[in-house]
Amino acid sequence: MKTAKELDIPVRSWVPDRLAVAAVFIIMLPIAMLNGTYTGSMVEVSNTLGVYTEDITIGYYAASAGMAVAYPIVPKILNALPAKTLLLVDLVLQFFLSWFCARQVNIDLLITASFIIGFLKGFLMLWIIRRIKFIFSPKDVRSEFYAYFYPLVFGGGQLSMVITALLAYHYDWKYMYYFMMLLLAVAILSVIMFFRIDRQARPIPWKELHPREMLIISTGLLMLIYVITYGKTLDWMASPRIRIYIVIAPLLVALFLWEQFHSPRPFVSLKPLFQWKAILGYFYMMLVMFFSTSTSLLTSYMTTILHVDNTRTYTIYIWLLPGYVLGAFICFWWFRWQRWRFRFFIAGGMSCFALFFGMLYFGISPDSTYEMLYLPMFLRGLGMLALIIAFALFAVEDLQPKYLLSNAFFLITFRSVLTPVIASAFYSNTLYRLQQRYMVELSETMSAADPLAASRWQSAFSSALAQGHGADEAVQMATNTLNTILQQQGTLLALKHILGWLFAVTLAIAIISRFIPFHKTVRVPVVRTGEDMV
Repeated sequence: MKTAKELDIPVRSWVPDRLAVAAVFIIMLPIAMLNGTYTGSMVEVSNTLGVYTEDITIGYYAASAGMAVAYPIVPKILNALPAKTLLLVDLVLQFFLSWFCARQVNIDLLITASFIIGFLKGFLMLWIIRRIKFIFSPKDVRSEFYAYFYPLVFGGGQLSMVITALLAYHYDWKYMYYFMMLLLAVAILSVIMFFRIDRQARPIPWKELHPREMLIISTGLLMLIYVITYGKTLDWMASPRIRIYIVIAPLLVALFLWEQFHSPRPFVSLKPLFQWKAILGYFYMMLVMFFSTSTSLLTSYMTTILHVDNTRTYTIYIWLLPGYVLGAFICFWWFRWQRWRFRFFIAGGMSCFALFFGMLYFGISPDSTYEMLYLPMFLRGLGMLALIIAFALFAVEDLQPKYLLSNAFFLITFRSVLTPVIASAFYSNTLYRLQQRYMVELSETMSAADPLAASRWQSAFSSALAQGHGADEAVQMATNTLNTILQQQGTLLALKHILGWLFAVTLAIAIISRFIPFHKTVRVPVVRTGEDMV
């Protein structure tokens, strides 16, 4: 095991090496789970504060946007400040921001706080990565590090969702923020007790931080997220704010790209966008995140058809974790041995998604069980993590080291910000429209002449009368029961429609990927870690 000095962990002289490493992971634990809003308590927050569920969603993605914007300047800050100072300031700010979010009811302020949380999170995450990468990969191999790091980060995100749901169900949605504040307090105490000031801070020229460029792209990204997230809820062009944002956001993004293209010292270099491996890597990672976001369809199925409570709806995501572990294990040895072509690996990863959608398409029904979702979730976790690691490696194979931070900016923006937002809005809009379509089609044939509909109505009517309700009230209750069944059937048909198309598309991509020549040879150069690690 490497010593604390070798890992560049600035601890006091009396602190053992193992305790120093443990302190780093104590800091990492809350950072892996931290966010401005937590989707696991979405229903409880919506019911308590009377807000849209989209208000929680946009806060969640605003944090990812903040992390993307911070990344290009993170190394400059890390090199300028002593580690203890950086950690204390960042962790204390995160502590008070979590407290602020727990007590905040203004959605605009909550979105802003979430963005700042993500921005600050980027500094802590890269500081942690620089220390733990040699623990997981003594030879500094990127694929080996990713095989350890990605399951921890993605697993932390899923774990926070489950903990949020449990705390919201048994106590209150605010308790997740208090829980995170407790973890952050432990991290702060560990920094105070074990760490020392290792060097003097040095000033950074204001221009090197590119505040103007950060403001432009931050505003543009948040506006885009707002338009995509609230489009259906606010009826698109009926909202004055969306009409304004839909004009301003593309202009800000275009201005940002134009300035970076012509600047001699850009905030973000556009060179990765002209490199075919990076573009193909971004495209496939966007596909992976688009398919992964489809778990929102499962949430609709479990709540509408299976009538599962919110806690069990989110605890199903625990079954992603074994998939993450197996996917990371396969990646570790596949890229170490390099005995088979890269395209076989990609085809296998996409086949996991095809199996995921196929099992759901043929398996979901009113008579299905909660337990039948375990294997599909496992396969989704396996395919997602394997492909994310594979294309994170593929995208940087031919990039020069000076462009790696720019690559990280585009990777986070495409993979963790824009694609999940677009996918979430797509599934929500498509499901809603198909529900309405199938409900209309079903209601056209539902009448007293339909033996099945008539028998269900009569059964509900007789049951209401047996419970002591009057005739008029029993008629209304029987009609409501029939309408509920109609809604369930419409939802089920809409889910089948979407899942069927997703099954066909992922199967086609898996087959096509089998024949794409990603590399000319079986063995490819080993990619080392760098300052861009995400």
